[in-house]
Amino acid sequence: MQLTQVRSRLFHNIVDSGDVDIAPDVTALVGKNESGKTALLSAIYRFHPVYPKDSFALGQDYPRWRKVPDTRSGEIKNAKPITCMFTLDDEDLKAVTDELGPGVIKGHSYSRSMSYEGNNTVSLQVDEAVAVDEAVALENLYADEEVPPALRSVLGTRSLAAALEQAGGLAPGEDSDYTAADVDLFTRAARQRLGESASAWQRAVRILRGREPKFFYFSDYQNLPGRIALTDLNGQEEPGASEMQTARALLELASTSAGAMSAEDFEERKAELEAVSNDLTRQVFEYWKQNPDLSVEIDLDKTTVQQTNGQQAVASHLDIRVKDRRHGFTNNFSARSTGFQWFFSFLAAFSQFETYPHGVVVLLDEPGLSLHGRAQADFLRFTNERLAPNAQVIYTTHSPFMVETARLDRVRIVEDRGPDTGAVVTQEALAVTDDSLFPLQAALGYDIAQNLFVGADNLLVEGTSDYTYLALISDFLKEAGRTHLDERWRILPAGGATNIPTFVALIGTNLQATVLIDSTPAGVAKLKTLTNKGMLSPKRLLLTDTFSDGVKDSDIEDLFSPGDYLKLYNAAFGTKLKVGDLNGTDRIIARLTRATGAPFIEHGRPADALLRKRDNLLPGLSETTLSRFVRLFTAINDTLV
Repeated sequence: MQLTQVRSRLFHNIVDSGDVDIAPDVTALVGKNESGKTALLSAIYRFHPVYPKDSFALGQDYPRWRKVPDTRSGEIKNAKPITCMFTLDDEDLKAVTDELGPGVIKGHSYSRSMSYEGNNTVSLQVDEAVAVDEAVALENLYADEEVPPALRSVLGTRSLAAALEQAGGLAPGEDSDYTAADVDLFTRAARQRLGESASAWQRAVRILRGREPKFFYFSDYQNLPGRIALTDLNGQEEPGASEMQTARALLELASTSAGAMSAEDFEERKAELEAVSNDLTRQVFEYWKQNPDLSVEIDLDKTTVQQTNGQQAVASHLDIRVKDRRHGFTNNFSARSTGFQWFFSFLAAFSQFETYPHGVVVLLDEPGLSLHGRAQADFLRFTNERLAPNAQVIYTTHSPFMVETARLDRVRIVEDRGPDTGAVVTQEALAVTDDSLFPLQAALGYDIAQNLFVGADNLLVEGTSDYTYLALISDFLKEAGRTHLDERWRILPAGGATNIPTFVALIGTNLQATVLIDSTPAGVAKLKTLTNKGMLSPKRLLLTDTFSDGVKDSDIEDLFSPGDYLKLYNAAFGTKLKVGDLNGTDRIIARLTRATGAPFIEHGRPADALLRKRDNLLPGLSETTLSRFVRLFTAINDTLV
């Protein structure tokens, strides 16, 4: 089964997180310190923790400012600190079908909520009538014989438990077309299906509870020790429970054992140690790109120790060493950088998660903080390539380097809105404060800076809404086989018309830039000054007036027909405006301001609506709109050198 949604209520600083959609691969909880990221991750972990002792504690976990009034009102008894919703896969359905018969489960949704007392509330649709019918059919017990119709009729379509109870009171007479043996066969079949459960629903829930994935939480992770006594490698803790368990995971990652690495024969022992060293080097440095001149070396050190009884004994230790070919020396693993130790230990421990029978949800609290920005990118690649194919990953971060700008659909923003509301989680970037949005802004800024100096062909636009419109409609036209933006273009939002001259000056004459700008006089005047100074070719300055079919001082929104833009506007704001509600033929923004009686300043929301609902909105764009963008893209492409 796959985790699809979580919700936390009345836990730490969370009053109600709201429904948080979980991506099938990786989900990033982004927010500033003390926003509630760790609280949400902790609540999720306790749903099905790897360590049973990690459960909810009312005294410690309930929001302190609400505990007294909620106890008085009785609301505290109904608190559900975590609810997890799953989508059932074919294997889950088969597991239930094998016990209760086909068609008993309706749909593919399964959810469970937990209370502070440890009580569970499960949402699962089960057709009890089908369960009765399957038991009455007695495929395995009756073989090819037909079930007596009267027996089926007597039992009806009640719940399986009720039918079983009724069967116990049946006393077939001489005129009955079923016998006591028939009743006994049904009883046996029903009991076999129910087991110790009171109903088919309860039986199905027990089956699915046993198939829930486990939740692993990593925060202050236990790093590998650089020196390991072989006698300490005995133990059965779960992954991450101790540094020794991480060491055992390391040996498993290398497909070896302490015994194999401490063989008495020198050649045999040396061969095993070298094989393990080579394999670990290959696996670690597939993802660690900060220093490719490092390699891992595992060695065995035997020392004589004095025992308490006065006898001497030989103690064997594994030494994890790192060879630095760049500087020609080796040193103990524990002497390497904190970031390298963390990454290496992380890889070792997570190797055990790939074989869990019913899957795993990996929860990481601020992973890789000790890593350099580029090393954090290596970690993200490790997450995408190594972890995500085998486990769902949910991690928290406030680092812009841990936000993938190409996968912003994975991001959930966490923000504490004070005692009344508590910590909430949203995907709506426009609904949060600048502090909460900063990691995303920084990530986008870094991405823009990287792209800005990578290639020569940069298309500067005013804001992110311009970027969204151009990118989405270009892709749509490309799929339709029509003129679209050339693949060489990098669209760079400058954050407003006033920033564009700075961008152009920053680029200089070495890198080419084409500028698309709204036709408002203030913005145009500054850019024409740049063209007069020779910093921007006049043909590379494109105004929206040229493509808006007569709308003076137009914005990019005027490339849409009024009817098309109203579809985006209504989708964004939940309104029902019609073209007839707009007066005039000037800018659509000005007409909307008159129609609503309020200045229109939220340009991003209609663009965001097009992004989120593109499958519905893009195909509905009129030919008027599409032809304007075709002319615009043709003009932009013509500026390529």
